[in-house]
Amino acid sequence: MPDDEKPFIIEADASKWATGAVLKQQGSDGELHPCGYISHTFTATERNYEIYDRELLAITNALKAWEHYLLGGAHPVTVLSDHKNLTYFRTAQKLNRRQARLSLYLTQFDLRLVHVPGMKMVQSDALSRQPDLVDEEENDNDDIVMLPDKLFVNVIDAELKTILEDALPRDEFLQMTMESLIEKGTPPIKSSLQDWRTEGNLLFYKDRIYVPNDLTLQRLVVKTIHKALPHGHPGQWNTVDQVQRDYWWPGMTKFIKSFVDGCAACQQMKVNTHPTQMPIQPIGGHKDALPFQIILMDLITDLPKVDESDLILVVVDHAATKGVIFIPCHKKINATDTAELLFQHVYKHFGLPDKIISDRDPQFAAEVFKEMGKLLGIKQMLSTAYHPQTDGETERVNQEVEIFLRFFCAKEQTKWKDLLHFAEFAHNTQMHSVTKNSPFYLTMGYHPRPLPTVFEKTTIPSVEKRVAELKKLREETSALLDIAARRVKERSGKDLDEFEKGQKVWLEGKNLSLGYPSPKLSPKREGPFEITEVLGPVTYKLKLPFQWRIHPVFHANLLSPYKETDVHGPNFLEPPPDIVEGQEEYEVEAIIGHRPKRKNQPPKEYLVSWKGYDSSHNQWLKPAGLKHLMELYLDYKIKYNLR
Repeated sequence: MPDDEKPFIIEADASKWATGAVLKQQGSDGELHPCGYISHTFTATERNYEIYDRELLAITNALKAWEHYLLGGAHPVTVLSDHKNLTYFRTAQKLNRRQARLSLYLTQFDLRLVHVPGMKMVQSDALSRQPDLVDEEENDNDDIVMLPDKLFVNVIDAELKTILEDALPRDEFLQMTMESLIEKGTPPIKSSLQDWRTEGNLLFYKDRIYVPNDLTLQRLVVKTIHKALPHGHPGQWNTVDQVQRDYWWPGMTKFIKSFVDGCAACQQMKVNTHPTQMPIQPIGGHKDALPFQIILMDLITDLPKVDESDLILVVVDHAATKGVIFIPCHKKINATDTAELLFQHVYKHFGLPDKIISDRDPQFAAEVFKEMGKLLGIKQMLSTAYHPQTDGETERVNQEVEIFLRFFCAKEQTKWKDLLHFAEFAHNTQMHSVTKNSPFYLTMGYHPRPLPTVFEKTTIPSVEKRVAELKKLREETSALLDIAARRVKERSGKDLDEFEKGQKVWLEGKNLSLGYPSPKLSPKREGPFEITEVLGPVTYKLKLPFQWRIHPVFHANLLSPYKETDVHGPNFLEPPPDIVEGQEEYEVEAIIGHRPKRKNQPPKEYLVSWKGYDSSHNQWLKPAGLKHLMELYLDYKIKYNLR
C-alpha cells in the first residue's frame, strides 16, 4: 500500500496511441516497488497532438489519477520520463488554452523531472503500447509547445548519474586518495579534505563531479558535451572549459585535447586555419565600450532557401564581449531591412550602437544608421560613425557558424534556420581566446546551463557580486583587447605536410562536385582516403571511390592528415551488413545530394551515406536503387522541391 510519509516516483510514457504510468515507492530492501498502474487510450483528437503534448498528457493523467496521494505531500514528486524533448519544456513558449489549463494544474504539485531512457522504464512503456490501444489512423500537428521553466526544477541526466555512481566503488584513485586523506598522510594530489564532499552517491571535488578512472566513462562525459547541439564541436580549449565547469578527474586536460584531436567530424568540417599572408589592421576605439556598442556586420550567403530566408546577417560585438547575434534574412536585404533587423534583435537588448563596421560599401553602414534614425523619429543622427574596413573578425565568426551548421545539417541542409539559435548559443558560451571568458559571462556574469547535469547546481550569483564581477571583468577585457590589437601582425605560412604510402588523409572538397544542395553547408573535406602511391615531394595518388571518375593524383596543399586517437576511439565502426534472403544489405544513413542528367532536369542519381562508414564510401544510386528507402527518398524530393 502507498505510504504518505515516503517520496512518490511516477514513471510516465506516451506512445502514438496511449499513455501509461506506474506509481512507485522505495521499499525496505532499497528497491522501487509499484503501488499503482494506469493506462489511457488517446482519442482521435489527442492522437493529433505533438509528441511534447502527448508526453505532457501522460504526466498530467498520472497526477490526476493519484493526486490524493501527491497533493500537499511531504516530499517532491519525482517524474521519470524517457522523452528527451521534455528537457526543453524549461523554455517558455506561447500556450494555447488547453496547454495553459494543464500548466495551471501542474503548479499545484512540487515536481522534479528526471530523464530516464525508455529501456529502463519497461512497465510504463508497455502500458502505453498495448496492441488493443492501436488505431490505424495517423495525423501529426506542426506546432511544438514547451512549458514555462518554473514548472520543473533542475532536469537531471539520470542515466549518466547512474553510470557514475556504479563506477565510483571500483575506482583505485578514489580509494587511494580517501585513504591518504583519512590517515592524514600525503595525499596523491595537491588537495585537502575540505576540497571533497559527497552528495548522495556522487563524489565532488571543488564542487565538480569526480569522474572515476574509466576510459569509457570519461570518453562518454566528453563526447556528451563536445558533440552536443548547444556546444557544436568546439575546439580543444573550449571543450576543456565546458567539461571542467561540472566535472573533474586527474589529467582531464590532456585527455580532452586528445579526444578532440581524434574527432573525425572536426577534421572534416572545420576550416584549415592557415595563417594569413597579409597584415591585419586592428580596429580601435573599444576603450570602456559597453556590449554591442561597436558592432561588426557581415552576411553569410548561398544557403538553401527556407521560409523565404537564404542568408544570415552576422552581428558581432567587437569591443566589449565578442558576443554574436545571428539573424536569418533574404538576399535582397537593403539598409532599411538591416536597420529593422538591428532594432528587432540588437536594439531591444543593448540599445543604439555607437559605431557600425562593415566590409560592404562604406556608405552602407551610414545608410543603416540613417534608417535607424528614422525608426527612432530622429531627423539627424548625432553620431553616424562607420568604418569601411574589418580586421577579419567577422570572417572568423562566419567560418564558425558555417562549421557548426555543417556538423548538424550537412545531411539535412534545410534545417539550418532551425539550428541557428543553437549556433549563436554555442559561440556565446565558449571562452574567447583574447578575453579568456565567454561572451555570455562577460554580459551577464554567470554561465548558462546548456545541458542537463547529474546534480542540482545554483549557477547565478547575487546581484551585488555580479555587478562587481562584471565591472572587474570589463576592465580586464579592455586591457586584454588592447594587448591583442598590438600583437596583430603578419604571420608566416605553414609548411606543407609530408605523407607516407598507406597513410589516410582528408581531401579538400572545394574543387569536387558531389551534388550537395549547398556548398556553404557541405563538408570542407572528403575521406579519409588511403595514399596508394607517393609520386613526388608534393604529389600523391589516392584510393578514391570508383564512381568519382576523377584523376586520383593531388597536390599536398589539398590534403590534410586523418587522426584517430586512443582516447577518442574509432570514428567509423563499419558495421557488418545484415543478411536478408541471402543478400548483404547495408543501412543507408541519409540521402545527401543529387545530380541531374542535364540542367533543369530531374535528378538521375542520388548520393547516399552509409551508417557507420566515412564519406569515402558515399555512393551514387539511381532512383530504382532507392525503392526500399521510399520514405527517405520522398522526404528528400519534397525538401528540395524536386520533380
